[in-house]
Amino acid sequence: MARGAVGFVGLDEVSLNLAASLLQSGYAVQAFEASSQLLDDFSKQGGKRCTNLMESGQGVNALVILISHVDQINDLFFADEVFLREDYQIEIVVDMHASKAVSEALNGKVMITLKLYVLFIGHTAEFNFCSVAAMGEKLFLFEGDIGAGSKSKMVIELLEEIHFVASLEAMCLGAQAGIHPRIIYDIISNAAGNSWVFKNYVPHLLRGNQSTHHLLSAFNQNLGIVLEMAKSLIFPLPLLTVAHQQILAGYSHGVKDGEDTALLKVWEKLSGVNIIDAANAKAYNPEELASKLSTKSKTVKRIGFIGLGAMGFGMATHLLKSNFTVLGYDVSLQLPGQSSYNPCSGQKNLSG
Repeated sequence: MARGAVGFVGLDEVSLNLAASLLQSGYAVQAFEASSQLLDDFSKQGGKRCTNLMESGQGVNALVILISHVDQINDLFFADEVFLREDYQIEIVVDMHASKAVSEALNGKVMITLKLYVLFIGHTAEFNFCSVAAMGEKLFLFEGDIGAGSKSKMVIELLEEIHFVASLEAMCLGAQAGIHPRIIYDIISNAAGNSWVFKNYVPHLLRGNQSTHHLLSAFNQNLGIVLEMAKSLIFPLPLLTVAHQQILAGYSHGVKDGEDTALLKVWEKLSGVNIIDAANAKAYNPEELASKLSTKSKTVKRIGFIGLGAMGFGMATHLLKSNFTVLGYDVSLQLPGQSSYNPCSGQKNLSG
């Protein structure tokens, strides 16, 4: 058995980079993956491609499992544990999910969620916990049953797909209300309703990016796995079920018509809004709009507010501190810091 040999069961773009880092560190790495493109890229970097799942475990110290479906992991691990330990002499099995972080603190760095299974303590094993940790910048150790990678991936994909469908719904609602789609995007991407999915996917949709249909295909496949897992856990997922139906509708629409922005087209048909045409009908330039407003405005020192509340009250207070005279009207009879109230007019004299 070769020293420092590692096998991979399943690859994606992120784990391909992890395998490449092991190759660069001097490990012998072999892998099995259904995608021939990924295996081609893996082979070009010096990895050994395997023709079947069990071949990936031959002659290695450690086996890294990146399968998405927990049942497949159970079948592999429990059905073949003795075989892996006694016949293949595999010392460590790593159940792992790897992804790139998108937070400000970890943006672009590799996150790894894993559970280590030590089948036996070998005398020559060079692939250890430190080797695993070195593959990623952020490491999460998983406790409990087998399937750490697939379970963490399940939760991430649930939120990602729901955010995706909700993003399209928000954009179509705003366009139906007469707001320019690019203005909606600028507002939401800086407001509480923002998410990484909204901020990064919506611009591609508005531009008619040709990769959108492939995204829907991946979403459709991933959500099917998540829903199956939830079914096995007897756990209801009503929001995800609705989101899956929308993604399925968009995916089937794209398969039939070859349209890359398929899900958006489905929403457009349902709402009667052509959001792409609305986004391109008139150029939106926030700087130009601000310039037009400022040139038409006159200097004023007396400002009225209709409707206040926490945000409006804060704005009014800021204007008062800047020596403006501010009058406000609100249905509430009492606001923080309000000194006087005229019940006949509903007017609050915020200037004191």
